[in-house]
Amino acid sequence: MIVTLAGHVDHGKTSLVHALTGVDTDTLAEEKRRGLTIDLGFAYANLGDAKASRVGFVDVPGHHRFVHNMVAGIASRQFAMLVIAVDDGVMPQSREHLQILSLLGLSRGIVVLNKIDRVPPARVEEVRRDVGALTAGTFLQTAPTLPVSCTTGTGVAEVRNHIALAARADRAAGATEPFRLPVDRAFTVRGSGTVVTGTVLAGSARTDDRLVLADTGTAVRVRGVRVQNQDADAATPGDRAAINLVGVSAEEVTRGDWLLPAESREPATRICIELAVLADFPRALKHNHPVHIYHASSHAQARILLIDEAPMPGGVAARVDVATTSPMHVKIGDRVVLRDHDLATTLGGGRVVAIGEPQGRRRAPGRLRLLASVQPDDAPASACAALERGPLHADTFRRQWNLAPERMAALLGEAIEVVEIDGHWLAKAALDAAEANLREHLTRHHQQQPESSGLSEAALCLGDPAEATTLRLALHHLATTGTVRVEGGDYALASHQADIPNNVKRLFALVERPLDSIQPPSLGDIAKRLKRPFPAFEREMRALPAFGLAIRVSDTRYYLPARLLEMADQAAGLAAQGPFTVRNFRDATGVGRNVVIEVLEHFDRTGFTRRSGDTRTIVGNRNAIL
Repeated sequence: MIVTLAGHVDHGKTSLVHALTGVDTDTLAEEKRRGLTIDLGFAYANLGDAKASRVGFVDVPGHHRFVHNMVAGIASRQFAMLVIAVDDGVMPQSREHLQILSLLGLSRGIVVLNKIDRVPPARVEEVRRDVGALTAGTFLQTAPTLPVSCTTGTGVAEVRNHIALAARADRAAGATEPFRLPVDRAFTVRGSGTVVTGTVLAGSARTDDRLVLADTGTAVRVRGVRVQNQDADAATPGDRAAINLVGVSAEEVTRGDWLLPAESREPATRICIELAVLADFPRALKHNHPVHIYHASSHAQARILLIDEAPMPGGVAARVDVATTSPMHVKIGDRVVLRDHDLATTLGGGRVVAIGEPQGRRRAPGRLRLLASVQPDDAPASACAALERGPLHADTFRRQWNLAPERMAALLGEAIEVVEIDGHWLAKAALDAAEANLREHLTRHHQQQPESSGLSEAALCLGDPAEATTLRLALHHLATTGTVRVEGGDYALASHQADIPNNVKRLFALVERPLDSIQPPSLGDIAKRLKRPFPAFEREMRALPAFGLAIRVSDTRYYLPARLLEMADQAAGLAAQGPFTVRNFRDATGVGRNVVIEVLEHFDRTGFTRRSGDTRTIVGNRNAIL
């Protein structure tokens, strides 16, 4: 278990950690000279016999100038220890730190009344009452309030016992999710190399795991793991971990970077959050309000983009977009803290409900309904709600919710009946409706324009982004099942046979004989033979493939389908003996080299053959060439 200390500057957080662990967490020369904590400090201790009683302490700065460092040391699964010196009482950072702890989702903790040796008992009771008012309505409302003196040792044992009990009851969840660790330190250890530290938010990391640094995508390998300052087999959620990495130098890693699997990486500069503005924030938020956004150990400047047009006063909650100046590595359900750019005070915070640029207008009714349906704690329910409005890209959903592949498979069973097409989830009812729409559209088109070979995807898949995607997926599904065929980029019902216009019939009657060869002449030669102007003749010839009368293998050469299939069979015969060359194919067919190259390049483009250096192999179906 990890304990995060919080409280106003000079209220004795560092002294309390020393009393509990014997470790001085102020390690910087500047910290010792000034007598205050500037950066995060860490200490570890065994507070009981059980392995679960190994506890890490994160000592955060209390000065308001270092709130950014304070936020970097907090994770939602940590145990909070709010420290208040009774000689000062409740102070500004006592209040702000408690607000930040609440905004970041901490749910357990204690309050320590420190320096009781400096005041009479009546003052301790007065501060206790003030603390009751401070914590009312927060997660510390019913938490124990323990009086302590680090100077005399009074109460230290009771604090230690409370923490040990909490550690034994600590049960972290999320170990089956993909690994996530926000980096708060990076340094070099002689003989080991680069080490990064942070509190594990999800998943587990073990020796030899392959991960990436989220900021750059740099691939790394885990060389070793330490948890709570001890060697360990794995780092799991809630652990204070030090990960020894191979593949990157310490100078290439900065606080705010993340360690995670490559497939989970999705940097974003636009997110939507469920923002709760603090009741005591003195201004109403307007559109484009400048802020600092804090997410685990990372920080960026940003602007709040209101979705509701009215300004947001203190004490109000609403879903807003946040545009950041640099990429962040958030997942849906993560918590962020916002601080006002001008006032240098905490404005509020909230949970992430959407990631990435919105499709279409930000305030479109469909988007507002979708945002309103997101439940950050419930991926299955959110998937169901989203599928009622349109397709979900499965990999994007997995990345944005930080779900493991096996969890994705379970989601399919929990959601409404779905079909997976081209990497998307689509509600079966929506698929059926879209397919019926497409069949009706194509039937009407075939009746009205019987000579047409079909309609393009763009002409069939119209509507808002969700509708268009649904129709596109349904069209591909119809093509896969054989209900619809596609030729030359046009889609038609499989049963449709386009009426060939008379002018095309006349043209084909003229060119069929010269094309009936395994080495047909070029368009230029045919045009000369027919005494036709080449530019006009070349344009007329482009109508033949639309009706399946001829296949265009190059800009200047056409084949009859049957003759081209003969060439494909000869290629297949060569490939049965191994990879073949242009020369092998030329010798087998008796066709000139230039024509052979045109044919083979057509085979490559259509996926029938694959070229590797000077040789080719068969990789597809011969009918793909038509």
